[in-house]
Amino acid sequence: MGHSNIPYRTTVEDEHWRNEEFQWARVLSEGRAARGMVLLYLQKACTAFHEFEPAFQAGALDSSRLEFFRRRLANRLRQLVTTMQNNGLDGLNGASELIGLLHETEAAGTMKALSELTERLHEAGHTLLDALERA
Repeated sequence: MGHSNIPYRTTVEDEHWRNEEFQWARVLSEGRAARGMVLLYLQKACTAFHEFEPAFQAGALDSSRLEFFRRRLANRLRQLVTTMQNNGLDGLNGASELIGLLHETEAAGTMKALSELTERLHEAGHTLLDALERA
């Protein structure tokens, strides 16, 4: 299916986010379940980190709950990594970075260390999304 054939209209005005959303739509519209599920789990992981990081920065989280947040965020990444591995997509660009981020999440010693993984996850996600679209 060509990129211009997607009958989808976004509400996003920012060009970067709009282009990313259209890229998601293209991957999902291909009908390849494994790629679609990897995208879904990638977005769930990104959302979790993107919600955690500003909440931490705003002082809204109890730093004594590190183990809780570390476990929750690692579980999101583990589901993504396992889905990639189970479906032969763990060789795609960005996958090794995500595996590394999973290990760093599991080993994070502070809430600050967890929050600092957010932007790296975002960048690895872009790399993986590009690879998913080309795969």
